[in-house]
Amino acid sequence: MNFFQQTGRLMDMVLVCSTWVSGILMIFALISVCIDVVLRYFFNSPTGWVLQISEYILLYIPFLSAAYVLKEDGHIKVDILLSFLSQRMQALFDTVTSILGAGVLLILTYYGTVVSYDFYVRKVITLKYLKIPEFFVIMVIPVGCLMFALQFIRRANKQYHQYRKQTVKFIDNNQKTATHE
Repeated sequence: MNFFQQTGRLMDMVLVCSTWVSGILMIFALISVCIDVVLRYFFNSPTGWVLQISEYILLYIPFLSAAYVLKEDGHIKVDILLSFLSQRMQALFDTVTSILGAGVLLILTYYGTVVSYDFYVRKVITLKYLKIPEFFVIMVIPVGCLMFALQFIRRANKQYHQYRKQTVKFIDNNQKTATHE
């Protein structure tokens, strides 16, 4: 097994684990909000922290699970125009868009890291019910963007190999057609 295969397997495990964490956070938010509603309306004793934690969980869920959704090709695609292209051109288009997506996400990763580090150094704290360092709230942004960018790079590599495979078939078919004429 080569380095890229081992790295890919490790990346897949990280994506699955982060998606499970995302799901567990969602379940926790669901249960805690339900408990808070019952406490508020039936016992007139609401918890103050549930809304704050639920807000943070709503930030964490998409950043922890977006890369896995891309791995499973589960994002919404408007493929009405792509359906008119050959498989070869679709693979080329997917390669280019994956490279562009990875580029954008690497920029977001950089700036998210800069801001997270700045908040860490300045010890910025939220002044809501719970006093949580802001660093813990936003550190998921560069982490999630990095995982997403790496998955886009993996996707670009896969689509590029698909394009090369289709190109070889395209050249072989043209040579067969030229020899039969």
